[in-house]
Amino acid sequence: MSFDPLAVALPLSLLAWLVHMIAFHGVGLAFEWCDRTRRLARFKTRDLDRLSYRRLLPRVLLNQTAILLPAMLATQYFGLAFVGSSELSLAGAALLLAAMGVGHDIVQYASHRLMHHPALMRPLGHTLHHTTGASKAISACYQSAPDFFLEITLPYLLPLVLVGGGGSNMLFHLVVPCLGAFGGLYEHSGYDFGVAFRDPAASGWRRRLNAVLDHLTSSIAHGNHHTRGNVSFSDGFGSPGLCDTIFRTRWDLVPERARQRVREEMA
Repeated sequence: MSFDPLAVALPLSLLAWLVHMIAFHGVGLAFEWCDRTRRLARFKTRDLDRLSYRRLLPRVLLNQTAILLPAMLATQYFGLAFVGSSELSLAGAALLLAAMGVGHDIVQYASHRLMHHPALMRPLGHTLHHTTGASKAISACYQSAPDFFLEITLPYLLPLVLVGGGGSNMLFHLVVPCLGAFGGLYEHSGYDFGVAFRDPAASGWRRRLNAVLDHLTSSIAHGNHHTRGNVSFSDGFGSPGLCDTIFRTRWDLVPERARQRVREEMA
C-alpha cells in the first residue's frame, strides 16, 4: 500500500497534521450546518451546549496548533514515527490499525480516569471540557492544554510509536488521524445514528442485525459520560471499549444508583 502522487516536499508529520485539520474542520462544519438547518434533527439526541461554534473554535485551534502539531513534528524529528520504509501491505496496515486501536483505548482510559480523580480534575483542567454537553461537534477538542495533551495527543502518538512508528507510508499516516478526528467529532456532536436501527417491531435476524448496527454506530457511550460523569472513559464510537469492559465502568454496566460508589472507589 503506497501513496505518493506528487512526492510532497513537506515533513510527513506536517502533511498528516494539515490533512487532519482539513478533515476535522470540514466534518465539524458539516455537523454545525446540520445543527443550524436541522437537516438531521431526528438523530439529534443531545442538545445541551450553550457555547457557540465561534466561541469554541479559538481554543480548539490553539490546542491543535500549539500542542498536537509540535508533538507530531517532534516524533518525526527524533525518528520515533513518520520515518522508515514507505512500503506497507494492506494486511500490515490492518494489523497496525488494530494495535493502535487497542493502544488508544488503554492510554485514553488511563489518562481520562486519572483526570477524573477529585484531586486532579480541576488542576488538570478537565472541568473545562465538562462545561460542554457533548452536543457540539468541535467541543471534542475544547479542552485545557494538559487535558488535550493527555486525552488527544498522547493516545494517538504513544501507540503509534509503540507499534514502530508506521514507517513513512503516506496513506497510512493521512488516514489514521482523520479516523480519530471523525470519531471524536461524532461523539461530541449530539447526533446518534444508532437511532435508525432501534425498531421495537423488529424480530428474529432483523432484530439481531439492528442490535449490531446500533452498537457500531451509536454515540450513546460518550453521551452518558458527559451526563452521568464517571462512566465510559474510553468506550465509544470506533473504540474497542476493552478497558471500560474489564474494569466494569462501561455506561451500561454501571447502574445510575451506583455512580456515587464509583466516585468513592476512584477517590
